[in-house]
Amino acid sequence: MESSVNTGPAFWLIIAMGGAVLLGVALAYGLISTRRRRENPVAQRLTDAATRELYREEEGVRRHAAGEENSASITGARQGVTGHNVNLVLGASLMLAVFAGAGLFGYLWIARG
Repeated sequence: MESSVNTGPAFWLIIAMGGAVLLGVALAYGLISTRRRRENPVAQRLTDAATRELYREEEGVRRHAAGEENSASITGARQGVTGHNVNLVLGASLMLAVFAGAGLFGYLWIARG
């Protein structure tokens, strides 16, 4: 008589756990190596200089391709420079979302009672 053992669920459990462990090891390695680099002032200065140079090159390529000279810069966008009342629009949208949530909560509270 042949015994039928279903090992499928155990196999998937091992794969899922192995993936989580592998992800945890990769994240730990990334955190440790980043902290080591951050503690080294020479490496930090080199990283900052290389980043600024890449930003300059990218900005030059973008402006050359678009034929623009006085447009918003990519660096400015990365720094969160906003224009055209973006903060006002975002604030109004947030307030409307809060009011809509409060109204929905009130309606459900009344409907429940």
